[in-house]
Amino acid sequence: MANNNIGLGWRLMASENQALVSDNGTFAFGFTQMENRDSLQVAIWFAQLPGDRTLVWSANRNSPVTKNAILELDDTGNLVLSDGNSTVWSTNTSAVGVESAVLSESGNLILYTSTNRIAWQSFAYPSDTLLPNQPLTGSLELTSSKLPSHGGYYTLKMLQQRTSLSLALTYNLPDDNNSNANYSYWNGPDISNVTGGVVAVLDEAGSFGIVYGESSNGAVYVYKNDNDVDGLSSAANRSSNVRLAVLRRLVLESNGNIRLYRWDNDVNGSRQWVPEWAAVSNPCDIAGICGNGICGLDKSKTNATCKCLPGTSKEENESQCYENSSSVGNCDSKENQNQFKTAMIQQTNYYFSEFSVIANYSDIATVNKCSDACLTDCGCIASVYGLSEEKPYCWVLRSLDFGGFQDPGSTLFVKIRANESSATGKPDSKDSDGDSGKVRAKVVVVPIVVSMTVLVGLLCLLLYYNVHKKRHLKRAMQNSLIFSGALINFSYRELQFSTTSFSQLLGTGGFGSVYKGTLTDGTLVAIKKLDRLLPHGEKEFLTEVNTIGSMHHMNLVRLREIVGGRRNLDMSYDAEDFFYPGWAYKELTNGTALKVADRRLEKRVEEEELIRALKVGFWCIQDEVAMRPSMGDVVRMLEGSMDINHPPMPQTVLELVEEGLEQVYRAMKREFITAPSSSFTVDSHPSTRATCSYSTMSPR
Repeated sequence: MANNNIGLGWRLMASENQALVSDNGTFAFGFTQMENRDSLQVAIWFAQLPGDRTLVWSANRNSPVTKNAILELDDTGNLVLSDGNSTVWSTNTSAVGVESAVLSESGNLILYTSTNRIAWQSFAYPSDTLLPNQPLTGSLELTSSKLPSHGGYYTLKMLQQRTSLSLALTYNLPDDNNSNANYSYWNGPDISNVTGGVVAVLDEAGSFGIVYGESSNGAVYVYKNDNDVDGLSSAANRSSNVRLAVLRRLVLESNGNIRLYRWDNDVNGSRQWVPEWAAVSNPCDIAGICGNGICGLDKSKTNATCKCLPGTSKEENESQCYENSSSVGNCDSKENQNQFKTAMIQQTNYYFSEFSVIANYSDIATVNKCSDACLTDCGCIASVYGLSEEKPYCWVLRSLDFGGFQDPGSTLFVKIRANESSATGKPDSKDSDGDSGKVRAKVVVVPIVVSMTVLVGLLCLLLYYNVHKKRHLKRAMQNSLIFSGALINFSYRELQFSTTSFSQLLGTGGFGSVYKGTLTDGTLVAIKKLDRLLPHGEKEFLTEVNTIGSMHHMNLVRLREIVGGRRNLDMSYDAEDFFYPGWAYKELTNGTALKVADRRLEKRVEEEELIRALKVGFWCIQDEVAMRPSMGDVVRMLEGSMDINHPPMPQTVLELVEEGLEQVYRAMKREFITAPSSSFTVDSHPSTRATCSYSTMSPR
């Protein structure tokens, strides 16, 4: 290892195990092996970490050298990498007065002039890694290593729009001279109306974003570390030779994602890089991750799996798919259009640039017409059909470059030669014997007969299923009228049909939204749909459903059977206790709660449990919604794991009590006597007797 400061004439041989090291030994600069052990590159890496070298910069990663290579700071001040008689790389600093080079503690290799001016630095030519305090200006970009099979690569750079700019991840095809050969699939926050420099930076605390302004005092975070005190602006003005307290790196990986890593010296007893943040969580949101194939997720829902389009295939030991020009292509003229057909890939969409679009038809009403639109256009390679805000679209495309992804609302058509297989993957081999025509005829006829038989069978099953489902639903509805409060199970499709695809929103509440619906028997219902899944959210949502199903208020909530075992208004009782909430609240307040327990329990009830249930019930029927407990609190209060304060009397109950329950009782009794047929009794359980009276009077 050499010291961190070198002068003119310094040489480093690839055959020797030597390197330039920063002051405190954090970084090293020199030759290092590539995946092919016989190939070498000149790079900067973390010098003190165990295991394989973690590179942060490379001079020649796409142009490897042999063990005969030499790196030299020649007498003209030019740092040159040569291999035999060829120059592989140089800093092009021959005529600017360079006298020395230094590897700083920030990981920056700097060439200085005699006046201590920076003539060249590695931070101005980044590879795939951004280090803390390393500026990424609008003219710079991080670049992933090129894919070995076809040379595609990813970049992270500032993307300039008409009125704003933002950081963007872009997939690039090998044709660097064609501005249409790229597709941006991720953008950071937009920045507009700014003056001064605009720089992306990773600060020492692990926050990543953009600083702007004359003094770099403006900041927009792409990712903010909770422990960041100084903020992004401090990183833009930090010295380039400050030793880092925590080692971090932001890497543009070969899979197209940017990921922030932190070195941890104790991860279950080991030392390793720990990921802190990534720009993209779903790998199928990354263009080109499968080449021009279709991306799906594996069982873990975290890794991409690739399926090739008809007429395309994978290179050996590669996961990406690439076009086979002999199978896929546009026609030369209208005369040979019949040489092609389209292969349909259902539930699939595709990434494409504006350059790829031949036309977008909004008046094509059926999916097959979109297929025809591609077949009749010689320039078309593929078409995509789908619905946007319930309006059809049909994109006709001239190229398939950036990959596809699963989308239940879209269908992709790929034009292939008529003699090619429509299945995904490699083309099938062709018949070569003299009876190939007869064989193909049999191969075609037999699947058609089998398919028609299966189709008829499926239609019969579907018809039986629909009839059976309607009968089942009708029985369930009838049972729900008999067993008051019983829960009925509905499928998602049934609820979707009842709510017209959840089109009429009534309101929102805990964990979900409520929609208006109509069951098959005409019953109007309110249907709650779980919108998002928070920690324990699904469990609490199901608890809410089950709790509501076993409760009943004057409008919603029924006190538990242990409390009353009866309706809130029951004219079979006398004037003192016919109105259960008023009577129960009075006895609870007087300390005689046992009086309101279900008589059939014959006083076999714990008074503490009864009081707890009464208090919960009265909290649940408070007029102010904000005063009502959540379903999670209800469960905890009923279990006894949460203290319950004495509830106030609900306003609705209070008004009835103040109006005079005896007067209300006499008025309702008169109506009950004159209309006895309006009262009914239901035996819903051997131990439960529920009575109810229909009244034309208002609740008051």
